[in-house]
Amino acid sequence: MASNENNAFFQWFETISIITGTVIGVLAGAIKIFGKKDSVKENKQFIQVHTEIHETLTELRIKTDSARVQIIQFHNGEYFMDGVSMRKFSLTHESLARGMSADASRIKSLLCSMFLPLLNYIIEDDAKLIDVEKMPHSFCKQFFEDNNVEGFSVLPIKIKNQITGFLLIQWCNGMKFEYLKPFDIEELMESARSAIEVQLASQKKG
Repeated sequence: MASNENNAFFQWFETISIITGTVIGVLAGAIKIFGKKDSVKENKQFIQVHTEIHETLTELRIKTDSARVQIIQFHNGEYFMDGVSMRKFSLTHESLARGMSADASRIKSLLCSMFLPLLNYIIEDDAKLIDVEKMPHSFCKQFFEDNNVEGFSVLPIKIKNQITGFLLIQWCNGMKFEYLKPFDIEELMESARSAIEVQLASQKKG
């Protein structure tokens, strides 16, 4: 009698184990599938957002006949000995005219403290044309000259009213820069900046 009860118990236990294992397997498979779907969705959203940003930059570059149009974003780096964070910026997006060298390797984790004239222009929030030759001598001016930049225009990029980076447009041909119409450039810059802010904000939400 006891033997029959033990056999029944073990059969019941085995059945429960099989059912439990099956349920766990199904749940694990479902989580894995849905996880993959979320990952694919995130990747597609990432690609879409940054494709749109690049298209905005390229459109701005073509309309302004410029050499480079860039998005540069602020970030924290290492820390100084007193614990203060090193404020830096890096190039994250760029559209280049044919024959122009890319800036990805040059504008990477650069200290903001070395570019105070540029930061002042960013804070002004004015897309005016800036002649590099007329800038006071500084590391910032030398940085532009080393890359054959004749003039530029810059606007801050804001997310939730906080400056997170800037839109920078460069001209490397003096003749082109000399005959630019400031009002047209400002209008185009502000329009592109607005589109980029929306695009970057949507990425953050995602």
